Amino acid sequence: MVYDLCTALELQSVELPMEHVLDKRRLHVAVRGGGGKRNLRGVAFHRYSRPFDEVLVDRRFRCVALPDVWMHYAAVLSLEELVVLTDCLMRRDGRLHRVGLETLIAEFESVEGRFDGKRKCRQALRLAREGTDSSYETRLRLVLMMYGLPCPEVNYPVSCGGAGKRGYFLDMAYPEWMIAIEYDGEHHGRQWKQDNGRREALENMGWSVIKVFYEDLRDEAARAALVERVALRIRQKTGIALPLVRRSVERLADGRSWRYGTLQCR
Repeated sequence: MVYDLCTALELQSVELPMEHVLDKRRLHVAVRGGGGKRNLRGVAFHRYSRPFDEVLVDRRFRCVALPDVWMHYAAVLSLEELVVLTDCLMRRDGRLHRVGLETLIAEFESVEGRFDGKRKCRQALRLAREGTDSSYETRLRLVLMMYGLPCPEVNYPVSCGGAGKRGYFLDMAYPEWMIAIEYDGEHHGRQWKQDNGRREALENMGWSVIKVFYEDLRDEAARAALVERVALRIRQKTGIALPLVRRSVERLADGRSWRYGTLQCR
């Protein structure tokens, strides 16, 4: 059997999508055409008309290669969660980095003909960014953009200056306005103390730091309030009040409604 979808992601140590579109209690297996598809308890077979690449994991498990797993997922995931999955494959942490954006683009463009989710893949590639650290950072970035704010830079490096001084990577930043946006998960006391020291150092350099928590993304009302908070900080820095109009992630991905020219469409 050649494992696919959530089974292939787990075997290759990739974070699973949050959407409950597959029964994760079952093994998910890919087959070509009609051959090999049969009824087995606890196994879900997925038939594909086009070929897919395979990799061997731990010398035991045959899996669909991750670029093909990503394309297979496009048939069942929402666009927003497909962007999250795309970012998950391209983590900044070398232990979690699985594939680069250029490789994903090349694999996608090598596919001839149509397949379910092909347009969604193209849209996700426009919105994806390499070098993120968590799925909630991706969701936060998309929320800001969906309400009309510019696309922030991800993991923006900041030097503290001076020999031997440690720099920082900001989760997201608008460097032209020196605004940092940091997603804050649940930390223990030591991590909280370190984060406070980091924030103080950044503010001493002139950065304005906005902390974002899980609760800020839990529903649409919380998301709207968060965007208002970020927009207010931009206005305080620039004197410019940016109009906030919510659009769908699909409309955002087509690039035609983008005001500020910071969305890199491919």
